[in-house]
Amino acid sequence: MRAWKSWIVIMAVTVALLACGGGGGAAEGGATPPGSASSSSSSSSSSSSSSGAGASSSSSSSSSSSSSGAGGAPLIGGCEVFPASAVFNQPVDDASRFPAHASSNAWIALIGNRSLHADWGQSENQQDWQTYYGIPYNVVSGASLAWPGVSFQTNDPRAGNGDGVPEESDCAIPQGGGFSLERGCARFPASQLRFPYPAAASLKAEGGQCNDARSCGDRHVLVVESGACRLWESYFSYYVDGQWTAYSTAAWDLNSHAMRPDSWTSADAAGLPITPLLVRADEADAGDIRHAFRVTFRDSVLTNTYVWPARHRAGGATANGIPFGSRLRLKAGFNPPAAWSTQARALARAMQRYGLLVADIGSDLYVQGEPSARWSSQTISQLQSLRMADFEFVDMRSVTGDARFKPDSFQASW
Repeated sequence: MRAWKSWIVIMAVTVALLACGGGGGAAEGGATPPGSASSSSSSSSSSSSSSGAGASSSSSSSSSSSSSGAGGAPLIGGCEVFPASAVFNQPVDDASRFPAHASSNAWIALIGNRSLHADWGQSENQQDWQTYYGIPYNVVSGASLAWPGVSFQTNDPRAGNGDGVPEESDCAIPQGGGFSLERGCARFPASQLRFPYPAAASLKAEGGQCNDARSCGDRHVLVVESGACRLWESYFSYYVDGQWTAYSTAAWDLNSHAMRPDSWTSADAAGLPITPLLVRADEADAGDIRHAFRVTFRDSVLTNTYVWPARHRAGGATANGIPFGSRLRLKAGFNPPAAWSTQARALARAMQRYGLLVADIGSDLYVQGEPSARWSSQTISQLQSLRMADFEFVDMRSVTGDARFKPDSFQASW
């Protein structure tokens, strides 16, 4: 199991630890959500198939393809990024329903009064990977995808954890002229395993065009398949000698609350999707953000357990540490200064209303976003004036203790 998942990118003015990646082997199980029964899930399932196998893929800019529907869920590529009632899109700013967690003060003291780090940059030049900073996403058309093969026979030289985990991964499998989403890639012949990696000319990947597994880190590839409205994410993704390899791959039906099997990894250590929790430039520009963000903390403050909606754990067993899947929010008493940019005020309000989910091991209070030239330097510096003491962890038992709650569902309101 991976105990750390971070890599270093040298920037012009600072050395920053990038958002750590997902994966880790199978966990033995996590903490049961308070007020709920223990969760379980089938090890295999399939969703509707997507047709088309064109010669190349099409991909649109990640910084220009997301938005929020009027009063509804966030949108990417014309798809709702999970239903509006999904946990990622549900507010947690009502302190009467979501009081501060009983361990909030202790967890914040454990972390220390660190400053928030905006874990994204302004460069969109993937060729200059040392300044290409953040996690981008791709929007592709299912009708033009080539659906290349993917292999899990990859060795992660940083952690010594050997080949990937096809038994905990999701793949596209040829079916009736299209491709079905299937859980558990190990159940299928290696020759049938597919993943919708965009063509090289349009691919956007964490780390840009850096393609050396010994030095280029987690290299997440995130893909929204428009039309079918499926989300595909891969971790430790490299193209070597004409073959895509990955440590793990994960997929979700964006129209559904269905979760992946309990204890399975994804492209992050908590077993959560990354894309719904990214900070996105167009939403910040519009001043309208309707979802939570993802955040990392160092291994020594996280415990080796998880709570809903997380599905997986990693790292060391820190006594009284923070479980994966925990939620925190910017305190209601913080008032974004009038001098802050539209982007910064929108992001601060989103952190108050929707909060952040503990998704992975990395540096403390690193919040992940997409690289985009639209980001203002002022926005980044203003956000980084926030400190850990400005936040509090949230008690989610008003959801997990509800009689309608299902531990294998992302649904958080009824």
